[in-house]
Amino acid sequence: MPNVLTDRVAVAEKYSLLDEYVIMVVKAGNVIDFASGSPDPRLFPKEEVRELAQRVINEHGVEAFSYPPPLGLRKLRNAIKSLLTELGVSIPGSKVAITSGAVRAVELVSTLLLNEKSGAVAEEPTYLQALYPLYVVGREVKYIKLKNYKYLNTASLAKVLREPHIKIYYTVPTGHNPTGATFSSSIRGEVAELVREHDVLTIEDDVYRTVLGGEAPEPISAICARHSHPYVYLGSLSKVLAPGFRIAYMLIPEGLFPHIRAIASNALTLSPLNMLMAYEAIRSGFLIKRIRELSREFKERMKTLKDSLMDYMPDCASWNENAEGYYIFIKVKGVNMIKIFNDALRAGVGYVPGDAFLYNSADDETARLCIARPNTEEIPEGVKKLAKVIKDKVNLN
Repeated sequence: MPNVLTDRVAVAEKYSLLDEYVIMVVKAGNVIDFASGSPDPRLFPKEEVRELAQRVINEHGVEAFSYPPPLGLRKLRNAIKSLLTELGVSIPGSKVAITSGAVRAVELVSTLLLNEKSGAVAEEPTYLQALYPLYVVGREVKYIKLKNYKYLNTASLAKVLREPHIKIYYTVPTGHNPTGATFSSSIRGEVAELVREHDVLTIEDDVYRTVLGGEAPEPISAICARHSHPYVYLGSLSKVLAPGFRIAYMLIPEGLFPHIRAIASNALTLSPLNMLMAYEAIRSGFLIKRIRELSREFKERMKTLKDSLMDYMPDCASWNENAEGYYIFIKVKGVNMIKIFNDALRAGVGYVPGDAFLYNSADDETARLCIARPNTEEIPEGVKKLAKVIKDKVNLN
């Protein structure tokens, strides 16, 4: 195999490691699943979606079965903007583009802005799967390690942004995946100033704002927009409607819109039927109501997870007490979380070892716990099982 293909395969395997762990947890069966980031299917609005589908067919007819516009139906794009206003997001002068998932949006932007001489930077740990398009199209992806897996060091970011080939900064500043950190307003202001100073575009992956019911600081993109600096703001309906709809969105400056549309025209990946159902969900008020309800549910699950960690984990374990959204990233000193992964599965609990989110650095004492699937009754049981596996390992050492 040619070296270039060998390198690409090796990178693809690293970027897909998260999926491999999740698949192993699912295949294990009868385990409490802290691994999957896919929403709890018990919360899917099956009856409401059935009604939405019937309404769309009755009221929109053949439009639901036609070819889609490359960046989505105008009525849905307008509805998304209205929904975001209710969630505290206002980016004047922006245009909405609909994509089949947030990673597709990253792919479109990277195709437009990167080449073999330019690169990107992201936090570490991070959601590596979203970065694969940046790696494939660009020269490299550099990483800024979050201090104590909680805080963005803006001085370290500034150092990387000074490198002239860095053109994109990918960030998850709200309910960060995998740490659960939410960047403060002051940090967001510093980031906006740095990307303007070094002429770097920010891809702000804000998908977890909906999980928090909109309770998060102003987006970095909004600050950039006020200073006429380009940005890409990403969001998704996957966590709050259903992932099978494959509806994500990005807010971009008007000047970028025709270029993104031209690239998107090469592959019509959107479903008019799904888009119209999403439109009706927003227009009817169903979706904002559901977002509020789910936000309360996941806040309760996160509180339960933190309380359970305090109750059952040994002193060698630590985590971000301020984590919110879906995730907590735990560090267990002296315990290799990769090596005990199968022990945990046998004990009836699954998680994702931290190496699935670390590219340049290594820390086998870490793991991501996600509350998307287990409810408030299952979470304490799962933490108790994991804690026992960890304590057994500590005692053996």
